Amino acid sequence: MSKWILFFSCVMLITPLIAQEKTVWNLDAQLQLRSELDGRDFSDKTYPLTFATMRTRIGLKGKVSDKVNFYAQAQDSRVFGEEPTVSSNTKNLDLHQGYIKLVEPFQFPFTLQAGRFEMVYGTERFFGSNDWSYIGRSFDGVKFSFGNETRFDIFALSTYEGTANVTTASVSSYSYPEHNDTSSSIYGFWLKSKFDSDNLFDLFTFYDINRKQTNGKSDDNKTTTIGFNHKGEYGSFSTLTEGAYEAGSRSGVYLSAYLISLQGFVEFDAFKAGLGADVLSGTNPKKKDRITSFYNSYGTLHQFYGYMDYFFKSPSSNYNLGLNDYYFTFNFRPKNNNFSFGINYHQFKSNATSLGGSSDLGGEFDITASYELIKRTAITWGGSVFMPGTLMKQYFWTSKDPRYDTSFWSYIMITANL
Repeated sequence: MSKWILFFSCVMLITPLIAQEKTVWNLDAQLQLRSELDGRDFSDKTYPLTFATMRTRIGLKGKVSDKVNFYAQAQDSRVFGEEPTVSSNTKNLDLHQGYIKLVEPFQFPFTLQAGRFEMVYGTERFFGSNDWSYIGRSFDGVKFSFGNETRFDIFALSTYEGTANVTTASVSSYSYPEHNDTSSSIYGFWLKSKFDSDNLFDLFTFYDINRKQTNGKSDDNKTTTIGFNHKGEYGSFSTLTEGAYEAGSRSGVYLSAYLISLQGFVEFDAFKAGLGADVLSGTNPKKKDRITSFYNSYGTLHQFYGYMDYFFKSPSSNYNLGLNDYYFTFNFRPKNNNFSFGINYHQFKSNATSLGGSSDLGGEFDITASYELIKRTAITWGGSVFMPGTLMKQYFWTSKDPRYDTSFWSYIMITANL
């Protein structure tokens, strides 16, 4: 409900401006349909899951002169058959984006964006819209942007509001004595610079705080992340380097962790091949006095650590041991053709060794083929297999079924954009 209040507040804010200026309106829409065959449990004795998801978005953009932009985007997200009956209504409709953007307000040289919006930076490793998901990701907050080719963004975001009287604003609802604030926020900046036509460099930092105190004495999260990425193109060869350091505390336990990614690509005609390595630090399970696992909470991780998504919730998905990912990519995209094809292979190891002395997670093959039926409308098929290593076998082991088999996953997706 609070998101719809924000939406109508934005409308009321710009109404006087619309009355004075000619407004240009644009409508956009997107429909994403995906059906999946999920056999990721490493057991040939069980039946794979089959399900379908759908995401529908409708957006309206209003441009009031060159100074004011307004955008509102509604979204419905659902799993087919999730309603108890065909007459039920689960009310999946939500406000995915709703913001106002002021360009050089009061003649100051910056852009102000306020409301609910997607945060997409760089490769989306640290901040992304998570567009693969049938829900996606957006943030509530404000962002100030300075410059164009070299751009400096400052942002303040609210990820959770824990104060109940905000939505029931009356004096009698105020608590006494005051309760602990359980809200969550992000504060930071992102600098995007262009050295020349072949070199792009980003520098960023953000402070992430979750004021909830699960243990009764320390905030669940107080961390600062500092990082960078660099893209370089040198003829048919290109590189991508990304890194970040994270420090602070989680529930009072000291945290110090890092992430580094190195990639190199060779491109010729319709072919592009690359090698890469990602390292996400992990925690030694014998040490309880500090955390050295890197938390990457807001990136679009589906595109990085294998399409089967065993590790997209790092580090919890790997028992805080971290991740070393060594991979090969190959893509074929003919010019003047609507077809594309890609193959990826990942060899996974944990960054820290388990109590049993193992670090082998296994290997994953991903194949993807896509065809653009008409402009902005494509059908995509994907298939993956995972050969489990020692750790994955241990993670999925049950007394009734050891689960040592090769797992598989496949999908077919239609994405249509208006």
